[in-house]
Amino acid sequence: MRGRTLLVMLCVPWVLGAGVSSAFQDTLDRARAAFQRAQSAYLAKQYEAYRQSLKEAVALRPHQPTYLYNLAGAEALAGHPGEALKWLERVARMGMVVPAASDADFSSLRGSSGFEKVLERIRRNERPVGGGRPLFRVHEKGLIAEGLARDPASGDFFLGSVRQRKILRIDGRTFQVRDFSSASDGLLGVFGMKVDAARGVLWACSSALAEMEGYRKEDGGRAGVFAYDVKTGRLIGKHFPPSGSEARVFGDLAVDSAGDVFVTDSLSAGLWILRAGADSLERFLVPGPFSSPQGLDLSADGKSLFVADYAWGIFRVDRSTRAAILLGTPEDVTLLGIDGLYRSAGGLLAIQNGTQPNRVISIKLDAGGARAKSLSVIEASTELLPGPTLGVLEGARFYVMANSEWDAFDPARGEMDASKTRFPAILRVEISERF
Repeated sequence: MRGRTLLVMLCVPWVLGAGVSSAFQDTLDRARAAFQRAQSAYLAKQYEAYRQSLKEAVALRPHQPTYLYNLAGAEALAGHPGEALKWLERVARMGMVVPAASDADFSSLRGSSGFEKVLERIRRNERPVGGGRPLFRVHEKGLIAEGLARDPASGDFFLGSVRQRKILRIDGRTFQVRDFSSASDGLLGVFGMKVDAARGVLWACSSALAEMEGYRKEDGGRAGVFAYDVKTGRLIGKHFPPSGSEARVFGDLAVDSAGDVFVTDSLSAGLWILRAGADSLERFLVPGPFSSPQGLDLSADGKSLFVADYAWGIFRVDRSTRAAILLGTPEDVTLLGIDGLYRSAGGLLAIQNGTQPNRVISIKLDAGGARAKSLSVIEASTELLPGPTLGVLEGARFYVMANSEWDAFDPARGEMDASKTRFPAILRVEISERF
């Protein structure tokens, strides 16, 4: 075969929304269909059909680095060096790392000054960025550590394990680790967590996935929100969607000043709400315009929610009308592949683990909060950031769950691959004023 296997960078961490009807979902479906046609055409060496299908995919999703990169290769194969460099340059400006230097599809551009200039920019994207350092490591492998929270009163951290279905408490001074939850609590895999300091409650999303120990097929689709007394570890509540509800995967949550809890559901591609004092979750925006909602946070005035969608970017949801808008972005910015999302003084902070490289990024918004003006990379391309997921923002310090171990699970065997497991590390990143 001429060239290389099609590059696919963006990998959804667990599940995309299924059966969701929206204009966004329709666009996503059409873009994926065009990309699949491109793959087939490439394998058949039908390069003009390959190029045309990729142009269709890019027109539908102009911020998808995978589509842009492959279109650059298609234009090079078609003998259009200017177009090839235009698309490749855009990918490079997005900060992505791609194998253009060794990709045979770009053979016709080898040695040209324009191509070498773009390659140099890609090489710069490979260089480590940031001065984050490990705050501590948990000396227990095979956790699949996803969620991270912190109690501002005690300084203690809480780490959630998807694999072992438990929550660990880490002393903020001595870093001594002990189990916080009990096996009798009935936790499923533990995902996003938040401490409601005003009420002394630790909230935790818990969802059933094949990665968790003791998984049974009948567990699939079960999800709830668990509440703990942050001081004692006593389970004070289990909250689930209404009985008979469809399958769910709850990934992250946010708590407002009144104690209402908002939850993202990547399976229904929507938002749920647990109102303060209520026992059961209610649909807030289910289904929504999303494809795979992940991290979320409230705006400074509490009137809106920012929701990271793995396939689209960031939505702003008005709480009163429940209207959702997708943030506009410059052409050289991609907000795809975001897992954790946090409001900061200058805009938003995000953990982007669906791109190459994995990154911690700062996003500046316009005055109305409807558009991303710019993106700055805070941490990227370091050995300390092999598999980041969620984090905790406290003032100028951002604590990141840096190596989650998702890639160590062997789905064929239903077990962890011991050769890939790592001690979970919490990375401390200092957020400077320029971000």
